[in-house]
Amino acid sequence: MAKVTPYEVEGEIDYNKVVKEFGASLIDEKLKSKLAGLRLVDKDIFFAHRDLDKIINKDFAIVSGRGPSAKLTLAHLQIFKFVKEMQDKFGCRVFIPFSDDEKFLLNPNLDFEESRRLAYENALDIVALGFDPKKTEIIMDFKNMDQELFNLSMRCAKTITNNTVRSAFGFTGDKNIGINFYSAMQIAHILYPTVKYNIPSVVVVGVDQDIFIKLARDVAYKLKLPKPGDLLSKFLPSLSGGVKMSASNPGSAIYTDDSMKDVEKKLKKAFSGGRETVEEHRKKGGDPSVDVCYQYLDLFLENDAAKLKEIHDDYKSGKLLSGELKKYTIKKVQEFLREHQKKREKAKKMLDKFLV
Repeated sequence: MAKVTPYEVEGEIDYNKVVKEFGASLIDEKLKSKLAGLRLVDKDIFFAHRDLDKIINKDFAIVSGRGPSAKLTLAHLQIFKFVKEMQDKFGCRVFIPFSDDEKFLLNPNLDFEESRRLAYENALDIVALGFDPKKTEIIMDFKNMDQELFNLSMRCAKTITNNTVRSAFGFTGDKNIGINFYSAMQIAHILYPTVKYNIPSVVVVGVDQDIFIKLARDVAYKLKLPKPGDLLSKFLPSLSGGVKMSASNPGSAIYTDDSMKDVEKKLKKAFSGGRETVEEHRKKGGDPSVDVCYQYLDLFLENDAAKLKEIHDDYKSGKLLSGELKKYTIKKVQEFLREHQKKREKAKKMLDKFLV
């Protein structure tokens, strides 16, 4: 049986079932047409929502946070690239809260200074994507949380009981008091643009984080604020073919600061949809739907639709071997990372423009 919570994901995920249980809605064709051109919607990675169809018809803000427990991965970076594309398409404000405080409270091996350092490193990757500094705000809770956000977290906390938090997250009495409080801070992150600019917020987030939006909607009602909506994504593939890529497992992901040799080494070991022998592969073909390299090309890397179809068809027919597919993917990832790492260096001089 699958398990999906903000802190634990296990088993094979039936996304339609999860959406039904959570009370969200699948993105229908009408809404999809309004989001046309957004790659991860077109590819059905972002597949469900709450009230998005209503909110995007007027001014709104996107909230998309980052829990900096490790370096940023190539797959995680695509989520923020998607947010950037949303900003370009709708001209909306973007608020990026870093929950370095949550990761510090959750992880007994993560100290205060390392939490702050990881937030800074992750922020450089996000700024490197080219967000509009006039419409984008970054808050690192340990660095630059302002009085308004703290005050809002207090207002949120007063509306939430310990029983609600324990029921929502499965916390037991042995958890530290900080992590029990943190849900109020997360909800304050979500409602912050609404309080500051009097516009509704849309949270762009993985489906495992949905419970925070549900709680935020309840709190918004109690505080007489517009309820936030959300846009939910499926889990992005790990290099090992697992259900969810983990930034804390070095072998399951490509990091944005990996060397070109690291990229080659990791992708050569990536889960393949090919057959055990060349002869069998030529005869029966591979399975691109489970091949990690093909999924990376499809979701992130290959912008030429005709080329992508050619790769898909050749791999499925057996004309293209797994080793050849990996070689091509390695080249595309290396090209992407070289360019990103240059922009990341430039972001060091730009970061202050984004900090609240």
